[in-house]
Amino acid sequence: MPIREESFRIGCGRYLQGEGMLSRLGEEVLRLGSAPLVVGGENGLSVAREAIEDSLLPACPRYEIVTYTGTCNEERAKEIATLARERGYDVIVGVGGGILMDFAKLCGYFAELPVLNVPTSSATCAAYTPLSVRYTVEGNTVGSRHYPYEVSGVLVDTAVIATQPVRLLLSGVFDALAKFVEIKHRYRGDIDADYPIGLDYAYALAQYSYRFLSEKTQTVIEDLAKGCITKDVENLIFTTICATGVVSGIARGSNQSALAHKFYEFTRFFYPQDSRPYLHGEIVGIGLLMQNHFNGETEENASLLRWMETYGMPRTITDIGIDPSAEQFEKYYERLVGCSSIHADDPAECARLRSSMEYLWTLR
Repeated sequence: MPIREESFRIGCGRYLQGEGMLSRLGEEVLRLGSAPLVVGGENGLSVAREAIEDSLLPACPRYEIVTYTGTCNEERAKEIATLARERGYDVIVGVGGGILMDFAKLCGYFAELPVLNVPTSSATCAAYTPLSVRYTVEGNTVGSRHYPYEVSGVLVDTAVIATQPVRLLLSGVFDALAKFVEIKHRYRGDIDADYPIGLDYAYALAQYSYRFLSEKTQTVIEDLAKGCITKDVENLIFTTICATGVVSGIARGSNQSALAHKFYEFTRFFYPQDSRPYLHGEIVGIGLLMQNHFNGETEENASLLRWMETYGMPRTITDIGIDPSAEQFEKYYERLVGCSSIHADDPAECARLRSSMEYLWTLR
């Protein structure tokens, strides 16, 4: 895949993580401005609003909190950006899950203001990554917007993240696991091959994350069930939000996502309503089963399927509302074979894609 962004957007302005970190929000806002417009989801604000206001009140002369419940779409982002400019706000603060994180970045882009993200779940790395996955107002995917700069700050309060349902935690784990599996779609760790240097480092970092998450996720689930924020808990949150975001930025949009995320994108496009109840990482997780098969590593699916079954996650295409008919198979195949992840002029690769899709379509 061609490199989408010339610059390496490896980090964010500041990344802070720890218990009680929301008390630092006002201090962090003052590094960027003085009058924040807070854009939050209903769920995110329900768990974080009191702490946010306790931190902003003594630090900022004025602020406003807007509850947002829609998709990450440009129409509404432009409206929020206009509101921010007209009312003299100088920082966008995003609060919530992945959609809100992406939406806050999009609002900041149109308002030309710095963005400080406060994720209330670890279901994706969206708080950190220098891009937004965009949708129509109705929920159809329309592609990603890559930004030429990084997020100005990310503030992660692990006491808040620790209250999230296991479903959200696993969604973030599957999204992070996908980075390594998808990089292997093309890249095999050969440092003498003709790959961009960023992809070399993205591979190494994603490989470490994959090993850590494979070994520690079950322990973290058990720790959180006991109400314990252990070192493993802190490290898993860091891995799914920060380290996974670094992988995305350092790869510069090239080859760090492949079939699993394309499957997500096309599912949101074909089935925006039926797929709405399912999280980003849950749909990516199903696509991950196909990606492992494509990579010749179907045996890696055993542990993924165990997690899916144990914690009630969707594990087949019918679980997320996809019609398993031959007609729908061909619709997905045409999209996948025409995307940047597949060499459509290579009959062997097209046959391998079809075989991997057949594996996924017949999985029960």
